[in-house]
Amino acid sequence: KNVDLTQVHYLSGPIAVSSAEPGDLLKVELLNLGPLQGDEWGFTGTFHKDNGGGFLTDHYPEATKACWDFQGVYCCSRHIPGVRFAGLIHPGLIGTAPSAELLAMWNER
Repeated sequence: KNVDLTQVHYLSGPIAVSSAEPGDLLKVELLNLGPLQGDEWGFTGTFHKDNGGGFLTDHYPEATKACWDFQGVYCCSRHIPGVRFAGLIHPGLIGTAPSAELLAMWNER
């Protein structure tokens, strides 16, 4: 319930690049994208309205979750019976971290 959103993403990073400095340009090549073999699942969730919420808190004020089982390009969820759809696997957001000073300034807002 009380996730500290000023920290890093708990599941995916950051990934450190030795000797990289703020302002450096990094080139990334994705060699493989998808679930790990044997771990074909994912999840979606929303925070409770009083704990950060999301974009649709008027419609979904409570915390929610759905675990998804991947079956090839399709996925389904025991939390949302009867729903099955083809997914488009993507990396989400890829970027570089700000300097410690800039991050501190953002977190003060």
